[in-house]
Amino acid sequence: MTSSILIQNVLLDGARKDVFIEGNIIKSISEPTRVKPLILNGEYIDGSNFALFPSLANMHTHSAMSLFRGYGDDLPLEQWLQEKIWPNEANLTPEIVYWGSKLACLEMIKSGTTCFNDMYFFPFETARVAREMGIRATVSLTFFDQFDTALAKKVRDDWQYFLLRKEQQSQNDLIRYAIAPHAVYTVSGETLKWAFAESEKHKIPFHIHAAESPTECDNARRDFGDTPVRYLSKLGCLAENTIVAHGVWLDDDEVAMLGERRCSVVHNPNSNLKLASGHAFRYEELRAAGANVCLGTDGCSSSNNLDMIEASKVMSLLQKGWRLDPLSLPAAEVLKVASRNGFKAMGVEAGEIAEGKLADMILVDLDNLAFVPNNDTTSNLVYAAHGDCVDTVICNGRIVMQNRYVPGEEKIITEARRIVKRLITH
Repeated sequence: MTSSILIQNVLLDGARKDVFIEGNIIKSISEPTRVKPLILNGEYIDGSNFALFPSLANMHTHSAMSLFRGYGDDLPLEQWLQEKIWPNEANLTPEIVYWGSKLACLEMIKSGTTCFNDMYFFPFETARVAREMGIRATVSLTFFDQFDTALAKKVRDDWQYFLLRKEQQSQNDLIRYAIAPHAVYTVSGETLKWAFAESEKHKIPFHIHAAESPTECDNARRDFGDTPVRYLSKLGCLAENTIVAHGVWLDDDEVAMLGERRCSVVHNPNSNLKLASGHAFRYEELRAAGANVCLGTDGCSSSNNLDMIEASKVMSLLQKGWRLDPLSLPAAEVLKVASRNGFKAMGVEAGEIAEGKLADMILVDLDNLAFVPNNDTTSNLVYAAHGDCVDTVICNGRIVMQNRYVPGEEKIITEARRIVKRLITH
């Protein structure tokens, strides 16, 4: 029997509405009724003290890196990777990734995210976690070949195993798959071309770091004779299924390339600022060119949290700041970047509160101080609030958090504290 949720008298786009969810679909949005109806085989939420928004889509993260939060801070990107992150990632096990991903999913739910695009190791552990927690994930085969033919062969062998495991998974609307070469400086051109061909063959995203820092761009010119995005273009790796993570250092021609091919470009403002990778992300130019601009947090090791509400604020303020334009990227628009655009990149019909859309949404507590006074609910969410304003989270028509409580959260915290001792050896 199909379950249902009725959210009554909730604030939506400045007006009070009743929102009815049947199965995983928003069935109706109507004028509020004063009488509490009898709900059979369903849930009832009194929305009088809440505002309703689409949930958020974190389009670039490394979820299990939540266990690296606060480790190796205040270092340049290349030094941070080579001296702190990569040596300790050699200690990763399926169990460590499981609990690290579980901690990340808990944090994402608590701050209103129901969809994340992950790039990390032991992807089927992350997929298992997402299924258990009831949120959407795109997991990928993430790899380096370090320009070594033996490692390149291993990547292809790992991909066959990945495809086999993918087919063995039970059908689940929440889990999707991708292929994710790390970057042009860690994966050979031949392997990049092969990976892109596989992404097109299997109709899945091709997810890669590119144009993240000046050093990366300078090294690409030295090693490949061109910038990372131009190099990817020459290899034939730019298309609508391409997801470029970061893209901070783009010139006009590269913006045009990404737009013409309808690529998705994921801004990670907190990580870029903390690692001093750059701040002048070319949002308006990318949008005008036709690229699908999304928002991400990156991993907790470089952004220190997975709060997409905070990331939305920082993205908006950065656009205003470096452009010296207070009209740039207003609150309502950045929420579309953080929600609708991310779901679009994943091929998920969510990111809007509208009849017929998938029921992924958040209820924000209007008693949270960030909403007092409530002159503009959307502005308050972006410019004043943080993730702790989220009271209830619904993903795919199912309540995954209510009254700021996620079932099992105490065990997740305990296990994360335990397992990190096996990861970081300093």
